[in-house]
Amino acid sequence: MWRIRLEVRHARSTREHGAVAIVVAVFASTVVMAMLALTIDVGNIRFERRQLQNGADATAMALAQACALDASTCAPATTEPALNQLASDNAADHKSQLDVARGSRGQCVRNSTPPLPFPATMPTCPSASADASVTDLTQCLPLSNGYKTGNGASLAYVETYVQTKSSAVDNTILPSSFGKAVANFDGARQTACARAVWGGGAPTSQNVISLTISECDWSAQTGFPATPNFPPAPSGAPPGYSNTDDRPDWPTAEHAVWSKDNPSPNCDTSSPGGTAPGGFAWLAGQGCQATMHEGWVQSDPGANEECTRAQLLNLRGKVIYIPVFDCRATAPTNPIPATPTNFCTQSSGSNTYYHVSGFAAFYLAGWYFGNNADSKMESIAPPAGRYLCSGGSERCIFGWFTRGLITDGDFQWGSPSDPNYGITIVKPAG
Repeated sequence: MWRIRLEVRHARSTREHGAVAIVVAVFASTVVMAMLALTIDVGNIRFERRQLQNGADATAMALAQACALDASTCAPATTEPALNQLASDNAADHKSQLDVARGSRGQCVRNSTPPLPFPATMPTCPSASADASVTDLTQCLPLSNGYKTGNGASLAYVETYVQTKSSAVDNTILPSSFGKAVANFDGARQTACARAVWGGGAPTSQNVISLTISECDWSAQTGFPATPNFPPAPSGAPPGYSNTDDRPDWPTAEHAVWSKDNPSPNCDTSSPGGTAPGGFAWLAGQGCQATMHEGWVQSDPGANEECTRAQLLNLRGKVIYIPVFDCRATAPTNPIPATPTNFCTQSSGSNTYYHVSGFAAFYLAGWYFGNNADSKMESIAPPAGRYLCSGGSERCIFGWFTRGLITDGDFQWGSPSDPNYGITIVKPAG
């Protein structure tokens, strides 16, 4: 009897353990499946948000560059098709576009001081007067203090909003409440925002040549302070200009940066801002390509150019940056002033220091530093065989001043005497 009872009891116990194991397995598999589903959903949401943010960043930079070149053409209806294409190109499914429910067609602006001529259809961004929440991923990040105070508060910026074209519930396994709780997602279309700011500035070390030009000469050649005459920057295949395809047409005139015997009227060695007697427009201790910021730089009194032929050939057909000076002084006998003063012509020879006030964008087409074959190069622009300076003691590089949009540089604050010389810095700002 005892044996029978024990066997019955043992069998019942075995069946109960098996039932518990089944319940635990079912429960565990349900939890694991739910966790896997949640992981997939959150991963999909975050992957799509990264694509959206990439699209927003690309559209903001593109819009800022377009507005920086000509604010009057920055109309949302005009820019929308190209920006939609950028947003789509940055999405894996190519189904992202501007969120037309925000701003005007997904675009807005904070104007600069003094104001630019934006079209009336370009609205003011809400962030220009109030910061968004840091946790609201559909809004741009709050402005940094550098863009809210001081000179930074006068810079213009644009914001663009990009959204998914299809509802996110198409690609979700769990109810949208899970995604909302874990990934700050509301179960509808996702939206991302980006901001890009621009203003006058200077390059840090990007193709800066060590030959300087006076602000007087730059102004005379470009037409400043009236409407400056800047040919368009090169684009497409080198040399970047053509009269037969979609590249910009060749400019009709060329200008020069003189290292010796500048013949420009009112900008000679006796004029305020003119180069020192004898020329001496090369900068000492810089080699051919300089790494410099604004401030006083000593000139090189030698007659020879700082650049080798090989270095100049590498720069020919490219946009380079020319240091522009607004004053020259003598050191150490004066000594040189902390800022430019009214004795900006009192210098000569090896004691000459130039006050570099900015950098001008310049397309290098050719040069003349002597009559032997190794010291000269005809203009890259047709017709062939042209030199802008030649004969006697004239020495120069030649090409044309243009407008430059760069992302590698520093903002600098312009004034009537420091017009930023055609260079504009465009940067992401949230």
